[in-house]
Amino acid sequence: MARPAHRLTMAALAVAVGGATAALPTAPVHAESPTAASAAAGPSSTASSSAASSSAASSSAARGRAAASSAPGHRAATPKSGGASPVQQHRLVGAWTTSTDRITAALGGQTVRMVVRASVGGAGTRLRLSNVFGTAPVTFSDVYVGVQAYGAEILAGTNRPVTFRKRASVRVPPGQAVWSDPIPGRIAGGSALVVSLHLPGTVRGVTGHERAYSTTYLSDPGNHSAEESGEGFTYTSTQWYFLDRIAVEASGATVGSMVAFGDSITDGAGQAVDANRRWTDYLRQRLARQSTSRRMGVLNAGIAGNRLLHSNVGPSGLSRFYRDVLSQPGVRTVVVYEGINDIARGDYTSIKPLAYGYKKLIREAHARKIKVLGATLTPFYGWGTWTPEREEIRQRLNTWIRTSGVFDGVLDFDRAVRDPEFPEQLTVSYDSGDHLHLSDAGRLAIADAVNTRML
Repeated sequence: MARPAHRLTMAALAVAVGGATAALPTAPVHAESPTAASAAAGPSSTASSSAASSSAASSSAARGRAAASSAPGHRAATPKSGGASPVQQHRLVGAWTTSTDRITAALGGQTVRMVVRASVGGAGTRLRLSNVFGTAPVTFSDVYVGVQAYGAEILAGTNRPVTFRKRASVRVPPGQAVWSDPIPGRIAGGSALVVSLHLPGTVRGVTGHERAYSTTYLSDPGNHSAEESGEGFTYTSTQWYFLDRIAVEASGATVGSMVAFGDSITDGAGQAVDANRRWTDYLRQRLARQSTSRRMGVLNAGIAGNRLLHSNVGPSGLSRFYRDVLSQPGVRTVVVYEGINDIARGDYTSIKPLAYGYKKLIREAHARKIKVLGATLTPFYGWGTWTPEREEIRQRLNTWIRTSGVFDGVLDFDRAVRDPEFPEQLTVSYDSGDHLHLSDAGRLAIADAVNTRML
């Protein structure tokens, strides 16, 4: 029986069909932005392999392919129409994302229904389906997007079909991702979007996000994508599958997007399922209350357990930075809030390796004119792996983040949530109880510590 979900904002999906949206070329492309996709010569909806992905196509290279997609050398060709003149581009901005890995799941012969929240609204919505960590092709036979009413139920009249090169079905090879065609109408910022995918075949080695902190609904056998009712969805999980990005055509009031790059504290550990109380959720709400002339998408690229320098839970921060941050559509700023797992699980005697890692990220971002804000690492006294030696490394690294001048700005999250009388530990009200992860109040405190003028 499906777990009850919190009632989410029932923002209307304005289906302004009268205002037709010009379609961009939407050829599938390996880990790139929708405007970077090159149009294929024919109408086939099968994603074509690039030379970059084929170079990483050994049978044991699922993680290697994903790491290759984050290499700075991977670029897609400029979009062409019929291989001739460039096609006019729309300015796209990321509205939602999640960072993916190969997760433990087996799906097939059923429909998957996921709920995600768009951080910024707009027309011409596109979504991306990823098989970057897969080992075999995945076929999606029907994809729909609507607005959540409650649980798996969709608000009447909002469920819209999604096409890929004007076809309802798309086959995505391993190591690749595919953007959809623009979806007619507009979505409102803050909308709880419901994305339904029908998987006609069995899929193992799923590309997805392990800790969504959001209920995903799984159907009995059959295709239930077009249904507004949630009655056919009798199972639930708290993972996201295949869907990794949503982008919208930006209006003049939307200046771009920011990406929060981090670990479990960014991912949302400590919140209740369906609560939408990540620090990025609170930041999105802050930005929505500000001037309508300066809208910004807020993208969460956190992976619980992730480390900056070493692949352990998910690819390392260094190896996934291009894919999860730099290739996002419309990104202008990244907040780097990662490194506590390196310290808590490592035996560093110097901050030099971590400082080198940060500087590498900064160089890559600056090469693409993306601003980098450094966030200080928050206390973890009382966590099982805390030691005085690791605390010394955290303190020294935070001093370096504050004073080195290598970042374009500093967000002092440590100062925002530490106990003023015992700065090695979290303030009690900001502690989720495990002495590392933040409570709802703690996540709100670091969102409030963001100087939005820096973004």
